[in-house]
Formats: sequence, C-alpha cells, structure tokens
Amino acid sequence: MAQPPTTELVKKARGCMTIDWEDFGQLFCWYQFETIPKPQADIERQTDMVLELLDETGVHATFFVLGMLAKHRPDLVKKIHGEGHEIAIHGTNHVHLTRLDRAAARQDIGDSVSLISDIIGGSVHGFRAPIFSITRENLYVLDLLAELGLEYDSSIFPKAMPRYGIEGFDPEPRNYKLPEGGRIVELPLTILPWGGWDWPVAGGGYVRLLPRFMMDPMVERLGEIGRTYMIYTHPYEFDPEPLDIASNFPANNRYPAWKRLALNFKWNLFRDSFRGKTKHLLKSLSFSTCKEIADDIKNNQCTRLLE
Repeated sequence: MAQPPTTELVKKARGCMTIDWEDFGQLFCWYQFETIPKPQADIERQTDMVLELLDETGVHATFFVLGMLAKHRPDLVKKIHGEGHEIAIHGTNHVHLTRLDRAAARQDIGDSVSLISDIIGGSVHGFRAPIFSITRENLYVLDLLAELGLEYDSSIFPKAMPRYGIEGFDPEPRNYKLPEGGRIVELPLTILPWGGWDWPVAGGGYVRLLPRFMMDPMVERLGEIGRTYMIYTHPYEFDPEPLDIASNFPANNRYPAWKRLALNFKWNLFRDSFRGKTKHLLKSLSFSTCKEIADDIKNNQCTRLLE
C-alpha cells in the first residue's frame, strides 16, 4: 500500500475537506420532476460513513448543508455539528443561481441561513453555490452574502468548465472588497498547474478518476506552489452500495431506460476506490476548516477590490 508522501514540500500543503451535504435520490428527483420528495434512509448511513472516516483520520471538515435535506433531517445536521465539524450553507433548493434573479437568489440563500442557524443554535459563516453557479454574470451574489452576514464563499471555479467557472479568476484564497462596499473571503475550488495546463482536481469525481499513483505527485505539486487543496465531496461518494438515479423517482415515471443506465454507469464508475483514495489524501495534508482558512486570510491579508 502506498504510504503518504513525506517531503518538505508536501508538509507545506494545506487541505480543506468539504462535503456538499445532499441526498442523491432527493436531488435527482427534484431535477427531473421538479418535486422534492423526502430523502432516502441511505443518507443516514452515508453521513455516518463520512463521519467515521473523518474521526479515523482526525480531520475536521466543513459541511455545506442543503436546506431541502436539512428540513427533513435536522437530527443529522445536529449530529455533524456535535462532532465538531463546521456547518455552512449550500442554499435551500439547489437551484443554479444563474436561473434566479437577484431577489430570488437572496431569498433562497437567506432562507437557508435562517434554517441552518436555527438547527445548530448558532451562526453560519460560509456558503457554496449549487453547481458552483457564481459566474461573471452574477458576481453580485457575493454582495448578497455579505449583506446576509456571511464571511466567506467557496463557489468559484477559477477555470471555464461546461456548466460553471470563471476563466482567469484568481485561484488563491483572497480577501475581497466588494463593489457594494461589503467584504468577503473567496476560497476558490482547486486547479493545479501541471505540465503547462491547469487541471481541475478538487471534486469527488476527479478523485474517483485519478489513478492512485498520481496522487502523491499531485500533493507534492500543491505543496511546492503553496496552494490549498479545496476538496469537495458528497455523502453518496463514500457509499459502497450501487447508486441508482431513479431510486427516489415517482412511481410509473417514464424516464428513459437508456438514460438511466448511462447515468448510473457514470455515477458508479470507480466509486469503490473513493474511500481509500480520500483516506490517503486526508493523511497526506494538514487540514483546516473553511472558517479557519477564511479567518487566517482576513487576519493576514489586505483586501483587494473585486473586479
């Protein structure tokens, strides 16, 4: 079994383990039929799997909690919080923010702040947009976050991707002064300059697809350039049981069988390797929560104007 890298370069690498806390079946039903069912019982087992791995590796993570799941399982949100992990917000209904006007975006985020704060009995400090949907066209969402009292955001993918991303956005965590006068720390998703290209390496899907032998050189490269590795995962990625996108669909639905098979193949591909690879990463870097990183940025970095 490969051992965690031990070079001085790697010791400089810092990680931030984040979980976008969503229920797989609830989310797919919402996307396909625009109805929000109750989450499946699987979310309890999957959440326990995440918490067990974090406890085993001694890592405190940030959970970006989705409101439509938290409404049904506030007990699990309290459990996560009670084990010392940071609770942040992921919006209320997992709607791509470019589909909402300013007022609707503020409503969705504000409702989530109120809901999650009430559940944990305290303040929340950070936000991640569904599908990383803060783009050049709706950067005003950062102003909304500041208005709502949030201190940091982790929504921007600093590379143009098919569904999201801002090409040329600063890939480093920064403390920004916003156009409307507020301030916010942006914690971008990680891209890795390697071989003349910027590679997206942040998400669970990338971890599933990345060969194990490439993980140590990737971590060494992150340490060399001093870049925080912002990892985003989901509870269902830790689950060894096969996923079925139609598991929570209404009875007698007419979803095409070929599409169901294709998407199930996509979501299950190499998923049995995910826990082991993630455990290796958790042992290879020094981890902080998003709040801890944001506080460090605020205390040690001058603000710069967001343009």
